Amino acid sequence: MKVKSKKIINYLLVLLMVFSVIPSASGIEANTLEPAELTVNTTESNGYHTVSIVVPKNNIASSMKLYENNQVVKTKPLTPNSKASNDIYYPVTAKLPGDYTYKCELYNGSDSIFSKEVTVNVSTDGPYAAAGAPDVPQLSKDKWNGENDYSINMNMWWGNNGYAWLLYENEELIYAQDLNDNSPNAQSASKSFTGKTNGIYTYRCELVNDHGTTSSESLDYIVDLPGEAPDLPINAPAKTEPAHGYVVVNESDTKFEWLFYIANPNKEYVWDGTSFDVWSISFDTTSEIASIEGADSFIKEGNTVTINLKGYERVLPFDTTKTIKVKGNKNGNVINPENIKVNLMRGDIPYTQYAKLPSSWHKGKTNLKLSDLVDNTTAYYDTNVAPNTNHLIVYNPVSDTQLIITEPHSVDYPVNGVEGLRMWVPSKFVAMGLGFAQETFRINPHYMCGLGTKENFTFGVVPESSGFTNNPVIIDGETWYCPIQKEHPDGPFQQEAGNFNECKGEYPDYLAPDAKHDEYTKLITGDADDAKYVASAISSAISLTMTREFLYSVPKIRFKEFVENATDPWTEFVCVNYAYNRGVYGFLQKGIFTTHRERALAATDFAAEFELSGFASHVENVRSMIEACNSDTSHIYDTQLTWADFEDFFDQLRLFYRQGVPTDSEWNDMKADVHRAFDVLAQNWGGSTVSLRYDFLTLLRISKAHLPYPDTPNPTGQNWADHINGSNKKN
Repeated sequence: MKVKSKKIINYLLVLLMVFSVIPSASGIEANTLEPAELTVNTTESNGYHTVSIVVPKNNIASSMKLYENNQVVKTKPLTPNSKASNDIYYPVTAKLPGDYTYKCELYNGSDSIFSKEVTVNVSTDGPYAAAGAPDVPQLSKDKWNGENDYSINMNMWWGNNGYAWLLYENEELIYAQDLNDNSPNAQSASKSFTGKTNGIYTYRCELVNDHGTTSSESLDYIVDLPGEAPDLPINAPAKTEPAHGYVVVNESDTKFEWLFYIANPNKEYVWDGTSFDVWSISFDTTSEIASIEGADSFIKEGNTVTINLKGYERVLPFDTTKTIKVKGNKNGNVINPENIKVNLMRGDIPYTQYAKLPSSWHKGKTNLKLSDLVDNTTAYYDTNVAPNTNHLIVYNPVSDTQLIITEPHSVDYPVNGVEGLRMWVPSKFVAMGLGFAQETFRINPHYMCGLGTKENFTFGVVPESSGFTNNPVIIDGETWYCPIQKEHPDGPFQQEAGNFNECKGEYPDYLAPDAKHDEYTKLITGDADDAKYVASAISSAISLTMTREFLYSVPKIRFKEFVENATDPWTEFVCVNYAYNRGVYGFLQKGIFTTHRERALAATDFAAEFELSGFASHVENVRSMIEACNSDTSHIYDTQLTWADFEDFFDQLRLFYRQGVPTDSEWNDMKADVHRAFDVLAQNWGGSTVSLRYDFLTLLRISKAHLPYPDTPNPTGQNWADHINGSNKKN
């Protein structure tokens, strides 16, 4: 018995030794006391920084202490053996200069362990450029579907900067960071979160400077994992406006519960469907609305109910659905919703519809005749035109079919300080670009000529007496000089990279994500045969259109009503040109559309009344050239275009349609249709060329029959929504 007992004991000891070295089973992690991960968002601070502590999951620690220079500054109880890591923040504000060393201690009652140490050097900064308390910041988020990894972004679009920003989560300060004061320019910052647990997180931020502290409005972020999309009848793809509608969730004889949806179901690129920016959804009903969930507010005027979305939920990128629950009592004769509409963050901006091709023409038509392209040959080839009465936008074309760009021999104003300037079109390609800008964005070519000349002397030649002697050209037997900077990266219309990138973000249809500034704006040689003039003109027209759309889209300033009722017929031109030249936000801060509205509407010289000259008399310069071009009916630019010229034009135009719409096959079909029409129209000019003045718009309209519609898609995206929303609040 003694021997057997000894064998059993030895066997048990062996088993104990074996199991002591066997690792934990697959998928199961041992619970131990491990050090926390301690980081800071900067080691060189001006007084605002954040210490972040991550306590690893499966940690047996029951408490945490944070030390600053060996003094405890924060304690927090912990849940031992938690299956999730624990994020702890210690924001530091207004710290005095010096070195501050941080370390974190985790302990479980008997044992403790320290993190590595991190030292932050705090020094003074300044002086600061802000002249007053910071302007109002706005918060936005980058996720909308309940994900637990997301970022909260802060933007302050214009005005006094802060030298630090503070972020609050559920009214607890969790993050502090220094900022650069670059007043009055925009400021932005961001804080990312990972692995957040389900719940509603309300964020608010503050900008801080020596003059005060300014708070943003609050923003809710809901983490909802796992989530299940409601069964909604959403049709894809969505274009121009989001998919929208409602379903009945529950109802009785007297009560109802509806679920409205607004969705971007697109999972890949769709023309005018990259994202949708939405103010609200409205519908008609005689029923009584008792409550809404999932929106900011609602109002009922008569039988029309308008539900306003929350500020940070107004943008619907790819594959995003927003739902709103509406409860109420049945009443009247229109119990269920009718006339459901989404109200986009875009104004009622006018785009005149121009003449169309004869009805006998259609895509792919062969055996073309002149009558398929020209309704009235007498009007089509008429050499006489009336003076142009348009300013910025061509509301009333002087010809339904001709592209009229004049070259007046003089301008009654010292353009850029130079007397004796003569207008001159430097390239057939820039004229083709201006034709596209007129036909698509409705911009007066004479405005573009004035803008290009003011910015870079693109359409102006001057006499030798001006002091300029570069780029000599012979016109009517006389030597003139064109002071254009052909090599400038911003091109003939001086579109800067920042503006181009803003256009790229807000016009994703015309400017693809990989579009590069210099590829669109910078001339190759700047000579008459440089086709890059086409792209530079179109890109600048997009920029001008973005500014115009912006003014029409801010509800509070009621810009369309303002333009329609203004005494001065140049009002729209002045507003858009000044905002384009000096910036929209500074323009809106003048209070013209609010405080001084009646005075502005009554002004006979709107620009003079409010000193809206812009930089270096920009408004007066451009207006004088428009007036000179508009009044000239004798010197109309024309040149003969070959098919090779159209090939070059299409190569440049393709830059604005490079996301697969149209496809390469569809693009080739377009060119084939244009070529057939080119051959017919060329018979009037000898058989191998067509006229830019008389034929270009007809051939362009054939092209546009193949191009995506609408040709003026929605400006969109988070920046667009933030800009419009911010301007609507401030002005």
